[in-house]
Amino acid sequence: MISFDDMQEINRDLVKVNRHIETLCRSNNASMQKVIDWVLASRGKQIRPILTLLCSKLKGKKKDATEMAAVVEIAHTASLIHDDVIDNADERRGQLTVQKKFNREMAVYAGDFMIFVTLGRTKLRLKPWYRDMFQNLEVMCDGELAQFDNRWNYDITEEQYISNIIGKTSSMFRIACVPGAHIGGCDETERYAIGEYATNFGLLFQMRDDLMDFVSTRKISLKTVHNDFKFGYYTLPAIYTFVNPECGEELKRNAESARIGDYEHVDDEKINELITRAGGFEYTYEKIHTYASAAINSLACFPDTKYRRKLEEIIRYLLETTPKV
Repeated sequence: MISFDDMQEINRDLVKVNRHIETLCRSNNASMQKVIDWVLASRGKQIRPILTLLCSKLKGKKKDATEMAAVVEIAHTASLIHDDVIDNADERRGQLTVQKKFNREMAVYAGDFMIFVTLGRTKLRLKPWYRDMFQNLEVMCDGELAQFDNRWNYDITEEQYISNIIGKTSSMFRIACVPGAHIGGCDETERYAIGEYATNFGLLFQMRDDLMDFVSTRKISLKTVHNDFKFGYYTLPAIYTFVNPECGEELKRNAESARIGDYEHVDDEKINELITRAGGFEYTYEKIHTYASAAINSLACFPDTKYRRKLEEIIRYLLETTPKV
């Protein structure tokens, strides 16, 4: 875990972030408030608001970015609630999802509520960079749809896969990082650099998460092994293997069995063996390191402060904790 013991100001700001979240998401409806309380009680690591806060301090300005960080976290949380409805997921972060705890209808309403009330209640609506957030949210939706369009597509290319990640994952990190840099007084060149950091962060983050789909331990991933593969969402290890002349056709046969629901002929051990033989895992590790280096290098234009070093440390932590398959 990343420690912020050396940054008590970040810890203090996170307290304010969570107060903003609770205020912005307060409902007059008792049923909705019960759902919101459940959601807020299971907050994750809050990496996105932390990124907002760190980016706002890169130039040494003492600006309050806590409300922006709260808006980012609410938007992200709402998208996860809707994702769980789409995936019919039972658990997230080790506890029941909203749609499992309550029902699918309440989950949809809760996600909508969190987005809509935040838009109406935040004081940031007139900020010059606020519109950019919605442009990135549009990009995120496009990325999710592009991923869905390629479901069960054995011929999806690496380029399409990367484009989908930049849409569905990197966009939310850009929403977290670039407005923080704007609040902190960064100029256009510096904001571009932060945008590059966020884009590469998202690529690293998603590829790391995709690798977890091939790790058969719930202690690491809290996911079912090969869950993405069995639902037709092919990630880089599989995409790289599909085009391998020795292993690709057999992996496609496993994928086809999953597509028609013939899970007796989906061999988990064989899937990992084929990807290993084709070099799919090794190739993915190399790509993760490439994006990690690019993210760190993008910060070179900023002074060597503890905030820049913490942004770099987060990248290194993700590398160190990338699971081995």
